[in-house]
Amino acid sequence: MRLLMLGPPGSGKGTHGTRLSEEHGVVHVSSGDVLRAELANGTPLGRKLAGYLAKGDLVPDDVLFELLVPIAVSAAQDTGGFIADGFPRTPAQARRAYQEIGIDRDLPLQAVVSLVVPEPVLMQRLLDRARVQGRADDTPEIIQHRLDVFREQTEPLVDYYRGRRILLPIDGDQSTDEVYVEIKTGLAERGIIP
Repeated sequence: MRLLMLGPPGSGKGTHGTRLSEEHGVVHVSSGDVLRAELANGTPLGRKLAGYLAKGDLVPDDVLFELLVPIAVSAAQDTGGFIADGFPRTPAQARRAYQEIGIDRDLPLQAVVSLVVPEPVLMQRLLDRARVQGRADDTPEIIQHRLDVFREQTEPLVDYYRGRRILLPIDGDQSTDEVYVEIKTGLAERGIIP
């Protein structure tokens, strides 16, 4: 299984990516978790990332590829697949990932699970998450900026992956269990899971 979880912040990418990972034994590769770990470890790269993450901006492509491509390749070798969450985030990254991972390493995505959730619901989910997890990057201003960045830079991926015929749109404004059932049904219909 080689999937991309696509959706705005707060859409449930991490929740459902983790659940699929646990159920099917493939690695869930969350770009946000990888970047926050670099930051927490205080590496030179982590210090460089701090400014981008604090503002909710996208991290430069070369940095993301340097961090995430080896993780995805290793995951595929170790477990037979991966569930990418939050990467690629732009059409340029998607084309580069398709070349460097899909073609060069023969690990193309089988499906892109696109979680569709109304913006007011996303805002509330992220504010709730900030209260529960104490995440400094979930203030109303930063959340709105992240949603704007998603709409401008990441949402065009929907058309890109629809054109590649691997997009699986999912109504993410349902209960967690209902969303998960819809994801699994869509993946089964495509022969990706039994």
